Amino acid sequence: MNTVSYVLRDVVVAAVAYLVGSVPFSYIFAKVLTGVDITKVGSKNMGATNVLRAVGPVPAVFAFAGDFLKSVLLLIALEVFVPNVPGYTVLIAAAVVVLGHDFSVLAGFKGGKGVATTFGVVVVLSWPVALLELGVWLGAMVLRNTVSLASVVAFTALPFMALLLRQPLQLVLVYSLLAVLGIARHGANIGRLRAGQEPKLDRSYFRRR
Repeated sequence: MNTVSYVLRDVVVAAVAYLVGSVPFSYIFAKVLTGVDITKVGSKNMGATNVLRAVGPVPAVFAFAGDFLKSVLLLIALEVFVPNVPGYTVLIAAAVVVLGHDFSVLAGFKGGKGVATTFGVVVVLSWPVALLELGVWLGAMVLRNTVSLASVVAFTALPFMALLLRQPLQLVLVYSLLAVLGIARHGANIGRLRAGQEPKLDRSYFRRR
């Protein structure tokens, strides 16, 4: 392959990653299973937490699974079906699939906050980091019972966990970018946290059908 071919390959990979990331599973499952437009209820965010609060645990599980698996399956398929795919191309796809989720072309460039999709990326690229991140998120939930706070803490910890486990510098940089993006997407939540107005996770959400 010549330079033009490499560039075209990476452009195609990025485009596919963006389109895969853009599939709004939270909207789809909430609409299909309950008839509710998730962008018009609750926080109006296309994420599993809003699906849980607005329409119940079953659609929320499907929404989380969809957002998680779209990055997992994309990265696995890239390594399986693209011969000799270089590491930097995989990292491009990893970053772009999250961008697609956060700014979906299929949803008017709106989207979720990237928690599940970013976690899927980390599971594929560095599962030990993913285990630490899961521990951080669960620890924050045990202490404060607030999903947004746990997510912000986990995003903040992500590049540091990668450094702690001596991950490659390129991966640490991508995780840093995803952490900044994830924290920025939680801007409104951070404002409510500072004002003491962010809702905690209520057990009643899990009793809905």
